[in-house]
Amino acid sequence: MPCARTDFGQHPKRQDPNTMPKAYQLRIALRDCKPAIYRDVLVSPATPLPKLHKLIQAAMGWDNAHMYGFALPKKNERYYSVPAENRFDIPDPLDLLNSTNHETDFKLNDLLKAPKDKLLYLYDFGDDWEHIITLQAIVETESALPHLLQAEQGCPPEDCGGPSGAVYWASVWHDKAHEEHDIALDMFGRHEPGWLDVAALQKAVQKLQLKPRKKSISTPKET
Repeated sequence: MPCARTDFGQHPKRQDPNTMPKAYQLRIALRDCKPAIYRDVLVSPATPLPKLHKLIQAAMGWDNAHMYGFALPKKNERYYSVPAENRFDIPDPLDLLNSTNHETDFKLNDLLKAPKDKLLYLYDFGDDWEHIITLQAIVETESALPHLLQAEQGCPPEDCGGPSGAVYWASVWHDKAHEEHDIALDMFGRHEPGWLDVAALQKAVQKLQLKPRKKSISTPKET
């Protein structure tokens, strides 16, 4: 399989601890997938969780077609093992006893404080794509935020049955004699599983960057 890793340029220098932090360097890694699927990104520490969701979708290459939630784990805790008080999503009004924190009330730096801190992001309550978000460093950067630093492997297709389903359908894609080969082709397309559309990821992340406001030019009034 050809290498599907892409590095988008020099990584920023680690920040002097005596100055104010300007960006979080995160690794967003898809759990239970081999070879490893991850993205390294720079993002504002004050990013609200709904905007972090949009960044994850853009950087990973998902279709934003399913529900999601965040959770603050202890050690290697899985998403569904995290108590409700440590989950952050849109609470279910029909299940108030197990309601969670509303995601709009929290920003990234409310949950991640120092390098090695982790946050979980679960996408699609069915296929259960669990992502581990790790704060790698607090850095200085002149890059517009958010910014994609590095990408490794393309995501599996949506609705393929989660990590185990992705393994199965990838093997079917490679087996032209398999009776379900055409279904696998519909899922992955003509590109080999793991193929990375670099240009699409870059474009999707760049769309989330705040554009500087244009200064209005006032003209002197005629007298």
